[in-house]
Amino acid sequence: MDVEGGSPLAPEWRRWLVENLLRGTSARELVTALEKAGVPAEQARRAVEAEQQEPFVAGALRAVGMQRKLEGLLDVYADLFQQTGAPPRVDRHDALTPAAFFDRYYFQNLPVVLRDGWAASLSSLEWTSAHVAERLGEREARHACCVPLFEDARLASLARGLSTPRGIAAEAVRACEPRLWWEPVGTEVPLRASRRNVLLAQVRGVRQLQLIPAFELRRVASSSEGADTPLRLDVELSPGELLLLPVGWWYGFKAADGGVAVSFEAFALPEPNVTWDSDAEPLPSPLPPRD
Repeated sequence: MDVEGGSPLAPEWRRWLVENLLRGTSARELVTALEKAGVPAEQARRAVEAEQQEPFVAGALRAVGMQRKLEGLLDVYADLFQQTGAPPRVDRHDALTPAAFFDRYYFQNLPVVLRDGWAASLSSLEWTSAHVAERLGEREARHACCVPLFEDARLASLARGLSTPRGIAAEAVRACEPRLWWEPVGTEVPLRASRRNVLLAQVRGVRQLQLIPAFELRRVASSSEGADTPLRLDVELSPGELLLLPVGWWYGFKAADGGVAVSFEAFALPEPNVTWDSDAEPLPSPLPPRD
């Protein structure tokens, strides 16, 4: 290692030192590692202290420290979620009052499957797979898509007369931003994040979903790096069933025989739906005091 008197470590060793400080390695462990690499004890101590006092390193350490606290809190939520007598699962209800839906699931950021008589209104020929494919056109019907019902003239016959699940979604259909979900045979959709609370109503076909809770953010983000596998919940959604996809959860699905569904994004609440803007740029932290 190229070290001179009281001068800083060689650049490659400084990079190593900063990287390990940001990973959370203690100063004592870093000093010991430098000593084992041949750096005199006092010089190793000064090198570590010097990097800790560098303004850019100190700022990065504060930001990383906050990230670790948030990740630790999410891990606590994950532990609590699994501390039940039964394996984690998605609840299903043949009958659930709107009050119970909101109190037990929507406000708790938990998914739930409902079997609601509302779906009977979509049993007409307008909503058969063949008719939907015809409306979309041969080219687009070859691929899975999610199309706003009131913004596409081809879907006017589907939007006409559409109502919303009473007491759960908002009564004004357009305000719910309904979307047509179309999947041809053999569709497989990889995991994606739900940016808002979404009520998904299955009309045709069976949808096999995998859901990952919002508190698994760290494990989802690092899954490609061989980290811990995030918790996954399997859900089968059949025609006539509705699924609440909570904001912040990840979902992926398969539709082996194809499928048709409708989603709603406004609920029967005085408060508007919430949005997770994971790509938003953070505001700067407070400015330091002026001299």
